[in-house]
Amino acid sequence: MKLWQSLTGIAALIFCGTSLAFTVQLWISMPAGLGGQLVAGATAVALELCKFSFAPLGLWLCSQGQKSGYALLCLWPLLVVISIVATVGFLATHSEEQQQRSTRNSHEYQALQQQLNSLQQQINTLNGLINTDANNGYRQRALHTAAQLSTLETERTQLIGKLSTTGQTANTHSAFNSLANTLNADPARLQHIGFLALAIITDIVGLVALLAFNAAATVAKRSATLLQQAETAEQQPAYIAHLSDKQQELAQRIRAGEFGNEPVLRNISNGITGGYRTVKPVFDALQQAGALTRNGQGFALVQS
Repeated sequence: MKLWQSLTGIAALIFCGTSLAFTVQLWISMPAGLGGQLVAGATAVALELCKFSFAPLGLWLCSQGQKSGYALLCLWPLLVVISIVATVGFLATHSEEQQQRSTRNSHEYQALQQQLNSLQQQINTLNGLINTDANNGYRQRALHTAAQLSTLETERTQLIGKLSTTGQTANTHSAFNSLANTLNADPARLQHIGFLALAIITDIVGLVALLAFNAAATVAKRSATLLQQAETAEQQPAYIAHLSDKQQELAQRIRAGEFGNEPVLRNISNGITGGYRTVKPVFDALQQAGALTRNGQGFALVQS
């Protein structure tokens, strides 16, 4: 096998394995229970295997005149689309989870979270003071404390908005943010387009590489078979080269003495399919080659 064929085969395995892994991981992440995850994973594997096999199998069935091949070829694009969507979903989900973890670990987010926790503690404390003053008859002081509570709640609302904005900004990868700034485009939309392009490349290029490798292997096997047949034909003696395979085998048996030193044409014809018409050209070829000679009304093998 040539180097470029091996490289194409390796690339096909990597692309197909990546597509399979993305699809399976996305399907597994949807159900909650272990049983549901196993079923979802098995279903995803089956769909991916059908995606890999339906195109070549459908083409082969069509070449054999089987109508079921057209059904496989019609289903194949649907499976490819499902695989692409699954790949995009996995990339988007994984990227979002990674960015959320990165956001929570950032100093800005942690500082805002600490401020929010501090404000919440102050609000809880003021609520306790208001209840205490209201129960003890300190109405005026309770109203004053309530005014402070309102200010703190307003600050808390603003802080929650900042936290939300920080999370939304980090939902796209930094590479897409930089490219979006350069192109003056929406980072989220640009990221979605990038994931879609990556999914199409992973699935389509993998399938094309797989089909190309299979076609190259088929051509190589066919060439080897033709070469072997040519070498076999060259090895056959010239005097029997024009005979059929069955007649060539019979000629070798006669020359090997399987039918005795004086083979009888009629007896051999009675035991061979095709009878006289099959055996007579064999005797003629052996006579021309000098391996068989006339002996009265019969024939005799020439001892070499």
